[in-house]
Amino acid sequence: MDHKKNVLIVDDEPNIVNLVRLSLNQEKYNIYEAFSSRDAMTIVKTQLPDIVVLDLMMPGVNGYEFCQALRENPRTKNVPVLILSAKSQMDDKLHAIDVGADDYVTKPFDPMELVRRIKLNMNMMN
Repeated sequence: MDHKKNVLIVDDEPNIVNLVRLSLNQEKYNIYEAFSSRDAMTIVKTQLPDIVVLDLMMPGVNGYEFCQALRENPRTKNVPVLILSAKSQMDDKLHAIDVGADDYVTKPFDPMELVRRIKLNMNMMN
């Protein structure tokens, strides 16, 4: 049996975190939740995620900065980062790519599409 993949959801909105968690089959994934980049960094130190689903607009360290920190860390530099954000302007998307994001989904989102993109990004890293 395959080991469960680790999915880290980082968003300061509990409703979004819950929706992403409920969209994923929890029998197939270990789901870690963080409501700030600081909390997410703490999780990353003990649990290496197979993918990070990341909001951009958060208090303190924003998603761009967190993504860049993941890319600069040798341990997490290859972890796929899927941005899930209400920011839908091309400049926002290009900035996310520039700091190392692998994929970008805008809110509101279709849960089925998000799950497929999560699977796709994790499979590309295997």
